[in-house]
Parts: sequence; structure tokens; C-alpha cells
Amino acid sequence: MKSRLIYIGIVLMLVVAAMKSDMRSRANHTQRYMQHHESMPEGERPESGFVTHLPIISINTTDPAEIIPGEVAPKDGMPETYASCEVVIYDNEDQWNTLQDAADIQADGLIRIRGNTSRKFDKKSYLLKFGTQQKKEEFSVMGMNPSDKWVLHGPFLDRTLLRNYLCYNVAGQIMEYAPQTRYCEMFINGEYQGLYLAVEAISVEEGRLELSKTGKKNPVTSWLVRWDRDEKSDNKLDNFTYYTYQGGISSLDLLYPGKAACTPEKKAYVESEISMIERSLYMRESNSRLKGYSMYIDTAEFARYFVINEFFENIDAGRFSTYYYKDVRGKVKPVVWDFNNGSDNYIFFSTDGGGFNMVQSPWLGEMLKDELFVNEVIYQYTALRKDLLSDENLDRMIDETIAYLGEAVDRNYDKYGYVFLLENVDDINYLSPVERNYTSYEQSVQQLKDQIHARGRWMDRNIEILLQYCRESKNALKLNY
Repeated sequence: MKSRLIYIGIVLMLVVAAMKSDMRSRANHTQRYMQHHESMPEGERPESGFVTHLPIISINTTDPAEIIPGEVAPKDGMPETYASCEVVIYDNEDQWNTLQDAADIQADGLIRIRGNTSRKFDKKSYLLKFGTQQKKEEFSVMGMNPSDKWVLHGPFLDRTLLRNYLCYNVAGQIMEYAPQTRYCEMFINGEYQGLYLAVEAISVEEGRLELSKTGKKNPVTSWLVRWDRDEKSDNKLDNFTYYTYQGGISSLDLLYPGKAACTPEKKAYVESEISMIERSLYMRESNSRLKGYSMYIDTAEFARYFVINEFFENIDAGRFSTYYYKDVRGKVKPVVWDFNNGSDNYIFFSTDGGGFNMVQSPWLGEMLKDELFVNEVIYQYTALRKDLLSDENLDRMIDETIAYLGEAVDRNYDKYGYVFLLENVDDINYLSPVERNYTSYEQSVQQLKDQIHARGRWMDRNIEILLQYCRESKNALKLNY
């Protein structure tokens, strides 16, 4: 008995040391390029036409009369459809950009509307693919790594235009991967569409998620999956949490390997591996670092993912728009995505800055039953709150980004400024109830700052209440699957 206690003590010491070493290794954080640190263009500003210091994307559909598809999401597993288009990007480094400049990129493309609730907004978001139905092309967009697939996010319900830019860049300094993003201004068929964010789509390729590839005949594979609403799945997995109904209305969609390369054997391998991981989460032995889930899951990355999403109140995280990936040689890791609803910007109801959202989500809800994981979350939150998540740092990022965007914010609201007039509020383009909407850009920015400050104060006082979720209940059922 004594030797066993000594052994357990040594293991706990090694775990704590590993946690501290991991945080020390990230003390200076990952260097990340952030657009708002760019200098303004040199030289005289052109006096006529459309002029901006931001990159310009001009998209012209092959048939100008064609409506870009996607406002209504397809049902019953039907594929999304795209409109053919020409894509022209103007991105003159350190110079003003106009529609009369020589193009930085000019290529064929395919475009559709994307999103969930946002599909019906007056200002749409799009998925853009370079190439044609027969052949894809890859381009480096605004200095980001080359790819054929890009998200063009049109911030709209987020009246500050800041949430995704802010959160992706914070996450990108502490996580192994977070999507790169750049502000730009966009035209479609010659009509100005406003301020947009070009964002890396989450995909397996060089410069994004770089996963080891295996031969087609080898059933063993790296993988990328997405938790989302069950009806959105294109290649649904029959994994443990799905057939035991632990996922609720969400399910796992296999994104990599893609359908073309996903043999039945590879899909069966992914289902089996994920089910094994999930069983380790839902079994009583999950509280053991020797027998449980931490053999398969990168707990440090999941702790940072938890902190970022809870701090910015991203209520979809862990259930919807949630991405996990695993290299065949490594552990499962998460990727952040879509903070448009964060910091009390969810369309259907208000959040008050209190409570933890992910305690009931698949996977993370079970991980929070492990005291070692909870202590890791607490440790990393405390460290991040001293610098990247401090009020001072976030206020500075917000102010500097607004100053950098400058007149682009005014141009955006020359087109969409009616959202600040509350006489004709509808249930599509506005927060509910109506009093949650603000009547100016400045008020919207102040709300974001106030909400971040309030959330930080609440988490400072209450982060340790997460320990309640890893305490044994006297009524707990001991189940083995």
C-alpha cells in the first residue's frame, strides 16, 4: 500500500511539473502577425474613385443576374451549390488600393452564402473557392498561406466589427493553431458590400492543420471532425456519443479524410478511435491520468480552448461549430471558431457575464470531472489574465484596431447604418429583445469592452468553482461501457 501511494505521488508530481513547464514554454506566447499593426500607406492618396488602405476583393458572378446560392441551407444531406465567379484582389503593400490598380490576384472561383442564423442577415458571409468545378487553384490571400478555400466573414450582428478578429488573434498567440484573418473591403458585381474579414477555412493542408497522411489502403489515418447540428453533417460518424445520445442535437461530421479519400476502412478506424476516446471520458476511470482520456487528448490545448471560449462567452463552443483534429502520431486538439455570438452578442437572448457554458457539452463536460484538468484550466486562466486576457491588453487591441480601420468603419455604416435606427427592428437582423441593440458604433464598442471587463471580474472571482464538477457525488452511478 505504501509503495502504491509513493508511486501515485510521483505521478502527480510529474503531471504538475509538466503543467508548469508547458506554461513556462508559452510565457512569451506564439508570435502572430496582426494586421492592425501595419503602418498606413505611403504616398499621396488618390483623389477620385474608391480608395482604401485595406485590401479589396471584387467578385463578379459569371451570370450577374444569378442569385448567389445558400441563403437557405440544404436539407437531408443535400450538397451546397455554388455560383461561378471571377475573383479580383487588390492588395498593394504599403500603398493605397483602388479598383483601377493592377490586380494582385485574378482568378476563377466558386462562391456561396455560408453560416447558420447569419445566412439570412442583410449582410452575408461567403465561402469562396478558387478554381472551377473541374480544377481547384491555390492562392496566397493577403499574405496568408496559399489555399483554394477561404471564408469571407461579413460582421453584421456584431456591430463592433471586431469580435472574430480580436478573438482569433488572442487565441493564435496561445494555441497551436488558430485561423489567420485579414480585414478587407468587398464588392460583388460592382456593388459595395462593406467591411469583411478574409479568414482561413479550417482544413488540412500546409500552413493550416498539417497532419500526417497515410496511404489509401491503410485504414489508419489522421482526422479532422466538426461538432455541429445533426442535420448539417455531410459524412456523419456513428461514434459512441452519437449512438448513446450523449451529443444531444449535435453530431460529429468527418471533414478529413474527405469523401474522395475516405474509404470505408478509414471511416471505421476514425469511428473506432473516437469511440475509444469517448469511452475513456465517460468511464469512471477517466479520473485517472494513467488509464483515462489524457492518453489520447492534449489536455493543455483543451484547457486553453476552454479558457478562451468561456472568457469571450462563445456559447456555441463545445457543441456547434466546434473542430477537433488528431494527427496519426499525436493527441486530439481543438481549434477555435466563430466568436460572432460572443461577449453577449447571441441573437436570441442575453448573457449576464456569469456561469460556465461548456460544463454540459460533450467531451469538455466530462473532462471537467477530472480535478487535474480543472486545475490546469485554473492555472492557465490565472496566467493569461495577467497579460493577454487583461482588461488593459484587450482594450488596447480594440482601440488600436478601430484606429487602424479608420474610414472603413464609416464606409461600412454608410451602407448598413440603418441598424442603429431602431424604428424598424425585425427578428433577423437585430438582437432580441430590442433594448439590447445600440444606436451608435461607439455605444456598441463600449458594450463589448464593458462585457469583457464584467466577464473577467466574474471569472476572477469564480474560476475555482469549477472544482465542484470534479467532486464525487455520493449518488454517482458507477457505469462501465
